[in-house]
Amino acid sequence: MILKRLVLHNFRNIESTEIKPGPGFNILTGDNGQGKTNILESIYILGHFKSFRRNRNEDLIGVTDIYSRVSGEFYLGGIRETVTLKILKDQKEILINDKRPLQSSDMFGRFPSVLFSPEEVALPRGYPAARRALIDRALCQTRPSFIDLTRAYQRCLRQRNILLKEGAPVRSVYPWTEELVNTGAMVRLARCQYLDRLLPLFKSAYREICGDRELADIIYPGYSTTLSVLQENLRSTLERETSRELKYGTTMAGPHRDDPVFMLDNRVLGIYGSQGQQRSFVLAFKTAQILDLEKETGFCPLLLLDDMTSELDRKRQEFFFRFLQQRQGQVFISCTEHSAFQSAGFKCLRMFRVKAGTICDRD
Repeated sequence: MILKRLVLHNFRNIESTEIKPGPGFNILTGDNGQGKTNILESIYILGHFKSFRRNRNEDLIGVTDIYSRVSGEFYLGGIRETVTLKILKDQKEILINDKRPLQSSDMFGRFPSVLFSPEEVALPRGYPAARRALIDRALCQTRPSFIDLTRAYQRCLRQRNILLKEGAPVRSVYPWTEELVNTGAMVRLARCQYLDRLLPLFKSAYREICGDRELADIIYPGYSTTLSVLQENLRSTLERETSRELKYGTTMAGPHRDDPVFMLDNRVLGIYGSQGQQRSFVLAFKTAQILDLEKETGFCPLLLLDDMTSELDRKRQEFFFRFLQQRQGQVFISCTEHSAFQSAGFKCLRMFRVKAGTICDRD
């Protein structure tokens, strides 16, 4: 899959621009705060339909208009596809091949991309929600229906929490408990099945990064690939938590509270791991995600690397450079200095200079 054309209007600090990327490595250079990450963000939005940053729609809209627009033209096997997002303050209007998508499966997974950003280095020591999101974002690109499944679970969770907060009798809560058990177990099953497929690739990548000196793992609580087992486990946990739920007025167990544990040599990475080991862990996860996407979809996802060289030391850079040069996919890299890529022998480089929201092709 290749992004042939990117058009931005009033997107953050970019007033209006059109970029025609090369099929290989596209390097966005410039000082900090000029708009390099904004370009990567716009490409990410074309595949995920939301930003990787925590913000509101209005934060994506520049000052020259009341909306922003992001458009992309993709080619896969010679077939042209387009996607356009019009971002308003309170909504996003999406067109795929000039038509409104009718369901999530028509949107997600069509234009997959994998992002590596400095913020993700902190995931092992961060909140459980961020680790869950890392897995869920990767999962939904190979299984778009997972989006609908998580939405069904969240709807059930909200209704159950309303009843608990109002002090409703247990018999009124029970139907929602059963629905929560069913949808929650399916969410957990999807996560477990994805990790079951991903972990061999992940462990192999981490061993290569560290020189086979350390063993990395991801432990999902209550792991099982049998739906009935997951249902029974969640039902039993909710029964044990009944008194606490009535006391606090909220659901105390379920996939919304699960904490995937990142491990290194049988120790919790977030507690005992160095910053370098955390970088290696996230880098190995992204590497495995790319390989899994290629295997499951049959084509290479776009790879978005935001200021990667500042987060990786020489050894980790060498590993990732080798990995990138072995791939056939399209890559977008933001950096303040591009010499590392030239000295590493990268070919098919297309250079763009970004300054104050203006992009210039340097080829």
